[in-house]
Amino acid sequence: MATVSDLPYLIRLLDDQDPAVRPVVRAQISKFGGDISHDLAALGVDINLPSKQRLSKLLAPGRRETLRDEWLIPSGGAMALEDDWESFENILRQISDFLHDGITLRPSLPDRLDLLADEIREGDVCPTANDLRRWMFVRGPFKGARKSADASQHYDLCRVMDTHRGNPTSLGCLLMLMGRRLGAQVDGCNYPGHFLARIQVDGRVQLVDCFHGGRCFDVDALLDAHPEISERARASVYASSHLGVVLLGCVTEIQRSLAAENRAEDAALFKELATTLQLG
Repeated sequence: MATVSDLPYLIRLLDDQDPAVRPVVRAQISKFGGDISHDLAALGVDINLPSKQRLSKLLAPGRRETLRDEWLIPSGGAMALEDDWESFENILRQISDFLHDGITLRPSLPDRLDLLADEIREGDVCPTANDLRRWMFVRGPFKGARKSADASQHYDLCRVMDTHRGNPTSLGCLLMLMGRRLGAQVDGCNYPGHFLARIQVDGRVQLVDCFHGGRCFDVDALLDAHPEISERARASVYASSHLGVVLLGCVTEIQRSLAAENRAEDAALFKELATTLQLG
């Protein structure tokens, strides 16, 4: 069985043109569980971009297996996760690990969230939900990814924090997690076609569009100004989506993104995971 000390040799063999060598290299790399970032850092191995891309693809089966093995949902599915913030964050961590390339060294999602929370506390020890909205989206640094917003990479919350770019769902989830860490209530709102966050400002419910610069909308004023809004949309803005529903929506969106990227095996895995969250 391959060991960490074998990695430099296996990486060199990525460029070997002998067709008999390739399946051996693929089989050995698949035994590393999908992520060798810490091992590569410890070994000080430098890899060029083409080799990184090939290596990441070879590690993909291991990441699929790791996600499938770690995925533990209570028998009640999404409904059982209503207020379970620990499971909510842990599942988002699993998803981020899966979407990672398995090569680049970076902090885990909980550690990265802690770092962001510490950064926010430097300017405001006890921010309100509205303070968080302004810090993250109005003054910056987080923005909507204008190009390929639906790409699967934008659901990787660690990447979102590193690049400051995400889609409506990932940016909304990030605001929710920051609110939880800093003692400010931020709920999710599964508005049809565009995930929003829900906060209270001066006792009034506001919807936050994290993707478009953190724009804030008073719920009552919004519905009064737009009587054409569907009943489904009206119901979504009045009732905050609990954590299990947010996760189900996120997993379903990722499945569609992976299918659009022609990643059939990955899309099939997320379809499988979505069934464990079905509301019944």
